[in-house]
Amino acid sequence: MDRSIQPTFDPSTYGEYYTWAVNNNTVGINNNTFQTDPLGIPNTPDENTIFPFFVINEGTPKKNIIDDDADRQQPGHRKFKKILHVIFENEVFSWTMGDQRWKLLAKRGRLLTNSHAITHPSLGNYASILAGDYFGIADEDFYNINATTIYDLLDEKSIDYATYAEWYTPLETKRGPNDCNNEMFIGPLDSTNPAWNGPVYRRLDVPPLLITTYTSDYTRCSKIYNATGKFDDDVSSHNLPPYSIYVPDMLYNAHDPESDSDYAHQPTTAGIWFNAWLDIYLDDLKDQGTLVVATFDEATWQNDDDSDPNNKNQIATILFGQGITPNTQDPAYITHYGVLKGTIANFNLGSLGRNDTNATNGNLAVLVN
Repeated sequence: MDRSIQPTFDPSTYGEYYTWAVNNNTVGINNNTFQTDPLGIPNTPDENTIFPFFVINEGTPKKNIIDDDADRQQPGHRKFKKILHVIFENEVFSWTMGDQRWKLLAKRGRLLTNSHAITHPSLGNYASILAGDYFGIADEDFYNINATTIYDLLDEKSIDYATYAEWYTPLETKRGPNDCNNEMFIGPLDSTNPAWNGPVYRRLDVPPLLITTYTSDYTRCSKIYNATGKFDDDVSSHNLPPYSIYVPDMLYNAHDPESDSDYAHQPTTAGIWFNAWLDIYLDDLKDQGTLVVATFDEATWQNDDDSDPNNKNQIATILFGQGITPNTQDPAYITHYGVLKGTIANFNLGSLGRNDTNATNGNLAVLVN
């Protein structure tokens, strides 16, 4: 183990429930078009295909809990044929909903006015969306989380899934031509702001790539696609799977600042993009019985300590699609865990036995009934 690499947390903090390991045998390919380090983000040279990474191992893996009879009684059971998550980044609720484009988006769907992320920074929130826990992650190192997720529950019920990530490039390996690509950054720079100059794609924004129980399985890896073309084809052909995630790039996910570096107006470009995206796809998705859940990973940028204006990590979440009455709001408290809980209930999956079972986190299924 490289002693210069320190774990984010002391395992004893969690009663030895989570353990740490470091492994140097992961691979990725590189097609970055820049050779400098934007904002201190380490760039990998073209010839580098091996990266050290952290593994978070669950000391006693949570079991998949499935009780078909009980689950059928849960609110939201099979209300939607499909659930599609569109995940934006790093924006406080008040700033998002202060933007005219997002006000228009709220009129097109159901705005959840008391929606909250789990932690800071982004990576732990992506883990919480899939696994019902953020595993104590407090930074954005190269993590691989060896734990059960919603994908294990979906596989047990033979329910298909996919991830559509802009700029993603599958990796050709001995396992096959569409393996998981762990390259940290792919594609050109986001050059809308010369002072920013960051990559348009980041591995940490693609949730399944963070999970070793996902990336160790080639069949699962083959279900992560470059969104360009593939998403359009799957929607128009009605082949979008029941559970899917769409990952906009850094130009349109509200993460990067506008050219004037006015962080309070980061959502503008994302709002323009997402309104156009809904213009193209919403009617077709609605016809297929799809619930679209548009949310943010976290509320941050100005500060990370949840003081004003972060409002306790409050984020904008808007629901669109089948059964959703436009221009409505719901003030009920909900977190990423509550969204996961509702998704699990919709597909009659049981539970992961983590925070998806905690009623205090809210329940998406209740909000759409």
